[in-house]
Amino acid sequence: MKTLSKNIIAALWGLILAEVLAYITSQLEGMTPNYKLMAIIGAVMAIIAVNCVNAITGKADPAKQEK
Repeated sequence: MKTLSKNIIAALWGLILAEVLAYITSQLEGMTPNYKLMAIIGAVMAIIAVNCVNAITGKADPAKQEK
């Protein structure tokens, strides 16, 4: 359950930050952004990042390693 909640929160934050970034870049470049595509990409990238960090730190913890 802890992993599921991490993934959901990461997806929500990725979605929010991608939307903000899309808005800012569209205003700077003077173009129309595709908000739906940016939301999907942001959520997927956030989930990938959280799971990679989780895997790396899990393997680096000597207390969790098998003896």
